[in-house]
Amino acid sequence: MKGAVPQSDAMSEGAVLGEFADWLSGRGVPRDSAERLLEHASVVPHAAGRRLFAAGEVPNTLYFVVRGLVRFYYLTPDGKEFNKNFVASGSVVTSLGSFLEGSPSPFFTEALEDCVFVTYPMELARQLKETDIVWERLVNGFITQLALKKERREASFLLDSAMARYEAFLTDFPEIALHVPQYHIASYLGITPVALSRIRARRAGHGVLNPG
Repeated sequence: MKGAVPQSDAMSEGAVLGEFADWLSGRGVPRDSAERLLEHASVVPHAAGRRLFAAGEVPNTLYFVVRGLVRFYYLTPDGKEFNKNFVASGSVVTSLGSFLEGSPSPFFTEALEDCVFVTYPMELARQLKETDIVWERLVNGFITQLALKKERREASFLLDSAMARYEAFLTDFPEIALHVPQYHIASYLGITPVALSRIRARRAGHGVLNPG
């Protein structure tokens, strides 16, 4: 059935929550503080192709990616898709505007592979940020990373060639490049699949091995 990961492919809930707790601990969150969040967390599997939230919605849940791959994308009125970002294990799926301002997400999110998430209420994450210095630092670090990534991406579109953007993609997303269909990569780079094929052919002609 679409929308559900087969039980045999899923990790046990305890193992997933334990992995999430270890991730938090590795970022300086004390165990007792992590437990406060884990009390309200759920393990949620999503099948490939399933949407997490859509443009125009105000998501009230944060998704921590334990396993799998998710894309963020824009959809134009005439039905064209433009990929904004890819996130894999160890990342959080959310709309920054929704988290900070409660505004609707401007983009869609979709599982590109069968995924396992730890989900927790967005409002709880906001409360922790406001009342716990450790959580404030963690969230602010996440926001800073997003801002820097956005700045670099904007500069790349204005200043770099398509070839340079592809090389940067391979550097930034070495594992993702092995799993994402080429048309998704082309959309992320702002070029056509044909243009990406030419870039890959040019690299191959210079003896550079292409992923995928």
